Amino acid sequence: MGIVRRLFRRSFEQVDAYRDAWTTQNAAALAAEGPLWVVLGDSAAQGVGASSHLSGYVGVVLSGLGPQWRVVNLSRSGARTREVVDVQWPAAAGLQPALVTALVGGNDALHTSRTQWLADVRDLCAALPAGAVVGTVARGLFERKTRRVNEVIRSSATEHGLLVADLWAHTGPPYRGLYADGLHPNDRGYAQWVSALEAALQQGGHLPE
Repeated sequence: MGIVRRLFRRSFEQVDAYRDAWTTQNAAALAAEGPLWVVLGDSAAQGVGASSHLSGYVGVVLSGLGPQWRVVNLSRSGARTREVVDVQWPAAAGLQPALVTALVGGNDALHTSRTQWLADVRDLCAALPAGAVVGTVARGLFERKTRRVNEVIRSSATEHGLLVADLWAHTGPPYRGLYADGLHPNDRGYAQWVSALEAALQQGGHLPE
């Protein structure tokens, strides 16, 4: 139990530190030029669990996109899908992003009823611009509930012309050695998220095949 507390204490400490780091990086990105990636999501988009905020999937994928790219990370630790629809995506108004990604759902799996969650993911897919990337929910949390939500994510994404980063297909057992605290991925775990997102970006022409 003591080890678990220590692991989660480290993650909780990262929430504030990584939020501040992204706030600084966002300001620099907005003052620069180049194609813009807008990131929507939760603590995974913040990189919580990784060894640094840039060692989560956002930082790693950004390095693969190339030095001309900027990123504005509007995610928030603890966010659910409804917040992405109602708060995060509207906050991007006027930014004219070349790429939008929304990987969210872990907190919904824990706290949102399936009926509400299904409605929220439909609203998310309807709100995002064509060509944006939505993520299925990674394996490991309430998989029966999540599997049905992922079916709707895939079908709604197709309906609205979105790309899918299929986290479900890129994650799963064995989980040992992939998590910082049993919930947030570590650097190795985020490598699976990177693979899922890069596959979608290749399909969309943002990365070479």
